[in-house]
Amino acid sequence: MLRNIVNKMQKAAHFLKYPILQYISISIYTMLQDDNWSNPFNQIAPQLFLFQDEKALKSALQRFQVQTASPPRQGELYLICLNFKAGLVLFRYLTCKIIGTPQAGSIHVFSLTKKYFPHHSVHFALYTEDGRKLRGINYGLS
Repeated sequence: MLRNIVNKMQKAAHFLKYPILQYISISIYTMLQDDNWSNPFNQIAPQLFLFQDEKALKSALQRFQVQTASPPRQGELYLICLNFKAGLVLFRYLTCKIIGTPQAGSIHVFSLTKKYFPHHSVHFALYTEDGRKLRGINYGLS
């Protein structure tokens, strides 16, 4: 697993603005990954949703008509990626880069530890493995 993360970080190094050693790699705890999601909203562009509490996450999962395969970890930051499969999360200062593969009809629900994030607005962005930015949002953490 560590070798896989190192390989992904080496691939990402060619498009990162700063040296790879200045980024913190954050582990992904996957709760659901489905490549054949029914996509009730007919959206094909990658989407990113963030939640700080389980109740909001569960409400969103009902709206997207899915159930998680494993329970959410308490006190983490919950993310839902539609039409995108996350593979690597890198954090530096106030930016969190989620690097992965766009894939229409997929859903990836996962959580990240909050311990590296400051209690400020953090920019979360989805990137392809070749460095193309697909989506970004600013999110205030508390």
